[in-house]
Amino acid sequence: MITSQVFYIAFLTFLTYFLLLMIYYFVLAILGFRENKKRERENQEENFPFIYFSNLTMPVSLIIPARNEEGWIRDSLMSLLHLNYPTFEIIVVDDGSTDRTFEILNEMLDLAALDLTYAKHYKEGPVIHILKSRRHSNVTVIHKTGGHKKAGALNAGLNIAQYNHVCVIDADTILEPDALIKVMAQVNKEPDKVIGIGSSFGLANGLQIKDGRIIKKSFSLNPLIAYQNLEYIRTFIGNRMAWSRFNALPIVAGGFGIWRKDVLYELGGFSAEFTCEDMEITFRMHDYMAKNKDKNYKILMLPHYVGWTEGPSHVKSLIQQRDRWQRVIIETVWKYKYMFCNPKYKGFGFLTYPYFIFYEVLGVFFETASIGFLAIGWMLKILDFNTFLAFLTLMGTTQFLISLLCINTFIRGQRIFKTRYVAYLIFLSAIEFFGYRVVISLAKLFGTYHYLRGVHVYDRYKRAKRH
Repeated sequence: MITSQVFYIAFLTFLTYFLLLMIYYFVLAILGFRENKKRERENQEENFPFIYFSNLTMPVSLIIPARNEEGWIRDSLMSLLHLNYPTFEIIVVDDGSTDRTFEILNEMLDLAALDLTYAKHYKEGPVIHILKSRRHSNVTVIHKTGGHKKAGALNAGLNIAQYNHVCVIDADTILEPDALIKVMAQVNKEPDKVIGIGSSFGLANGLQIKDGRIIKKSFSLNPLIAYQNLEYIRTFIGNRMAWSRFNALPIVAGGFGIWRKDVLYELGGFSAEFTCEDMEITFRMHDYMAKNKDKNYKILMLPHYVGWTEGPSHVKSLIQQRDRWQRVIIETVWKYKYMFCNPKYKGFGFLTYPYFIFYEVLGVFFETASIGFLAIGWMLKILDFNTFLAFLTLMGTTQFLISLLCINTFIRGQRIFKTRYVAYLIFLSAIEFFGYRVVISLAKLFGTYHYLRGVHVYDRYKRAKRH
C-alpha cells in the first residue's frame, strides 16, 4: 500500500513538472512569435541604403578566433570580406594552430609583420606576431600560442580592436553579406543602451559554398543535421526571442555576437576559467546591467539568419559537443547562483535563470527518473500500462506541438527552407522523443558527470573533411 502511494506521488510529481514545463514552453513560443513579428516588421521598414552611406553608422571590429581551421578559414574570411557594410576591420587570431591555418591566411592575405605597441588589457596568452595584410588594409592577423582557450584568442583580438563595437565570429561560420548591416541597424537606434546583440543562424552542412559565398542552399537530409536545424529554430525563435522581449537573454552565441568594447573593458574581457566563454560573458553582462540599472542597458536577440556554421554530423561528435555545452551551463549557473529569483535581476532572475536550473541542469534527471520510475511501477503492476504509455505520449506530443509552433513562426518570417525540407523537419519532430532526444539526454548526463569530475577543457569534436 505504501509502495503504491509512493509511486502515485512520484507520478503526480513528474506529471506536474512536465505540465509546468509545457505551459512555460508554449508561453515562450507565443511571445517569441510576437517578438519575431515585431523585429521582422522593423527590418522591412529599415532604410538600409541610408544606413550604409550615413556618416553616423558605427564601425565594427570583427574578431575570428581560429585554431586548426584549415577546412573553413578561407571561406569564412572571404564571407567577411564580402560584407555589405561601410566601415569594418577584421582581426583573425590564429590560436596556436598545428595544421595549415596560418599558411592559408598568409597565402590569402600576403602578410607582413606589423610593428605595433599595444596595451594588454585582457588575458590572452603569449602573442608571437601581429601581421597586416598587404592585399586588404582592413585585415590584421594575430599569431599566438594556444593554452588560453577561445577566450584568450578573443581577448588578443580585443587588445588591438580599433572600434567600440566588436563582432565575435566562429572560424567555421559563413556570414550572409547583409548580416552586419541588419544587426547594426538595431544597434544604431539605441547605441547608448544596446550593449550586446545576437541573431539567428543555421547549419552550413550540405550548403554549396564557393569563395565565401553560398552558391546553393541544399540542406543536408542527414537526420542528425536536420534535428540540429530544428533545435536552432526552437532555441532562437521559441526561446531566445521571447527572453529578449524581457531583456532576459541568457546567451549571445559565440558563432555570431556583437558587444560594446567599453563594457567588455570594464568587465575585464572574456574569461578562460570556464569551459566556454559566450554564456558566461552574457550572464556577467546581466550582472553588470543590474549594477547600472539607471542606464537601461539592453541585450537583444534578432530573428534574421545572419550566417551558417558547421554542426556535428555523427552521433559521437554530437555527444561530445553537447557534453561540453552541458558543462558550460552548469558552470555558469553555479557561478551566478545569486541571480535566482533575485528582484535585482528582474526578468532574468525570475524568467530565464529558473528555466536553466529546472530544465537545462535538472531536466535530464527528471526525464530519465520519470521514465525509469514509471517503467518499474508498470513492471511491478503498481501502475498500469495505459498510464505509462499516456505519460510517454504526453512528453512526446508536447515537444511535437512546440516544434510545430516554432516552425510556423519561423516560416512566416524566413524564406529559407523549401516546403519539402519543412515537411521533413515536421516528420522528424514527431519521432524526436524516441531517438534524437535520447542521444541529447545521454550527452547531458555525460556532461554533468564530467563537470562533477572537474573537467573544464574546451574539447572539440572531430570535423567532417571539406572538399
